[in-house]
Amino acid sequence: MNERPDEQPKLFLDRWKSRISEEAVARILGLIATMPNKRDTPLAGDLEGPYDFWFDGGACRTITGWNEFRFQDGTLAQVGSCNPILSVDIRFPDGRHVRVQQEGGDKTSAGH
Repeated sequence: MNERPDEQPKLFLDRWKSRISEEAVARILGLIATMPNKRDTPLAGDLEGPYDFWFDGGACRTITGWNEFRFQDGTLAQVGSCNPILSVDIRFPDGRHVRVQQEGGDKTSAGH
């Protein structure tokens, strides 16, 4: 690192301030998991575009290998669909990025 020692605490605080909250990530994961009021045709106020289905708060298009979710707030999430492990990539409108990636895949009991 090329920062001066007196700059290091400031950099740490700046990084802390830019941290994505667990609540923001949980909100997106919750919408992906529940897709409230999922529908095949858009309603007034839904996102416009070439989506395969819509739900309250967003829309999704199915692409070979993943599902691409777009949310009303501009967040984009890609969820792997042909991989036996969970893989979610979330990009927030401000450029911040979170990846939720399951490690390993050797558990055989459902839900673990």
